Amino acid sequence: MALMTVTLSPKDITYDPSPEVKHGDLVVFVMAGYAADATALVSFHHDDCFTARSPFKLTSDNAAPVPLTVAPHAKRGMHPFQVRIHTRRVQDDSSIEGQSDRKNGGIDVTSDPPEEARR
Repeated sequence: MALMTVTLSPKDITYDPSPEVKHGDLVVFVMAGYAADATALVSFHHDDCFTARSPFKLTSDNAAPVPLTVAPHAKRGMHPFQVRIHTRRVQDDSSIEGQSDRKNGGIDVTSDPPEEARR
């Protein structure tokens, strides 16, 4: 079982070590570079690839994010998601109060579901 961290930042979405996962792997979503009161809603477009259903709410001050498990029934291939980020206060002189941002990403399941999950 591997761990992937998806980091949401004002510039982009990054994946450590990569956007590829296998069934049973753990995925953690974190926010970096946002104001302390920022929140994000992560929604998968078609089907969820985790054992828990989306949307997932994140906060920028979440010191211990809950890991999500890639479901045994997740189909092989890209599972696109959209993130809506909202900040209510100014972070610095260039930030605007009530600023919203939208980002797109994806989790790539690289193996077929285990035989018992396909039945």
